[in-house]
Amino acid sequence: MIHGLILGKFYPPHKGHLHLIREAKKQCDVLTILVSSLKRELIPGELRWNWMKDLTNHANIQVVWVQDENPQYPDEHPHFWQIWKQTIELHSHLPIDVIFTSELYGDPLASVLGCKHIPIDIGRNQVPISATNIREAPLKHWEYIPEAIRPFFVKRIVLTGSESVGKTTLAQKLADHFVTNWIPEFAREYLENKPTPMEESDFLPIAKGHLLSEIEACKKANGILFLDTDLLTTKVYLERYYQSEIPWLTKRALGLQYDASLFFDIDIPWEKDKLRDLGEEREEMKLRFLDAMKEAKREFFLIKGDYIERERLAIEYIDQVKAQPINQLAFTKEQIDLRTIE
Repeated sequence: MIHGLILGKFYPPHKGHLHLIREAKKQCDVLTILVSSLKRELIPGELRWNWMKDLTNHANIQVVWVQDENPQYPDEHPHFWQIWKQTIELHSHLPIDVIFTSELYGDPLASVLGCKHIPIDIGRNQVPISATNIREAPLKHWEYIPEAIRPFFVKRIVLTGSESVGKTTLAQKLADHFVTNWIPEFAREYLENKPTPMEESDFLPIAKGHLLSEIEACKKANGILFLDTDLLTTKVYLERYYQSEIPWLTKRALGLQYDASLFFDIDIPWEKDKLRDLGEEREEMKLRFLDAMKEAKREFFLIKGDYIERERLAIEYIDQVKAQPINQLAFTKEQIDLRTIE
């Protein structure tokens, strides 16, 4: 029986890693994958470990989380190779026959371990990507992020503001422009299908429905997801109509983080429909929304002007958001828990 080993940070996992694992599995009977992490890294090690278990689900593949705070380069410690030998042998359940890498450290590490080294795509010719590339610009390298973990890397952009300021129209236009998807305001669909008038008891199912829509839409987003409002909007209207609070909603409305918020001014004409009744309170509602953004510590980009100008401003700003590195907050346990529907 041949026991193979792959050592990596998988920070984050990408399709080059999956190629390495597929090729390694062809050449050994049992494969151990060590996921090494440091506490200071932006994506928690436990999350990467769970990702790798899901991505490599196979009876003959064991994925082990290595939490040792080891030196990362030979010049950091005089006993670098011996430290790593001890760590690897401690976390490997079987003697190692061969290690598989796409890195130049493969030969010296194999020599220290007393095993064979089989390099796979060292030049990154078959899958030209690195984890550093993805951390620095995930949307630029979207095709190399495994589909199962893409929701963590989606740039979520919220369009917020009071009623009749053009959020829905622009959300659709932006989704078309950036070739991705968007989610409409869940409350509108919910209330349009409700045979009786809105009640206070409607707000919790509206909030949960909207959050579930975001979770599901992120699975299919092409790097960016546009949200026509979010739970902060639901909180604002609950307070306006019922002077009330729902703890589940408040916690998420104030705690959920997004990559960007577009705040819509009230400098376009108000248009009445059957779900709009606050035309006389536009200035007051704008102030309510601004207060809510402040309470949630949410920075925003102001969208104003006519419809053409609004679209131009939004596109220019989102082009900047697209180039941003990974959002560290997206990988925290707090944000993951807040996006869980009980």
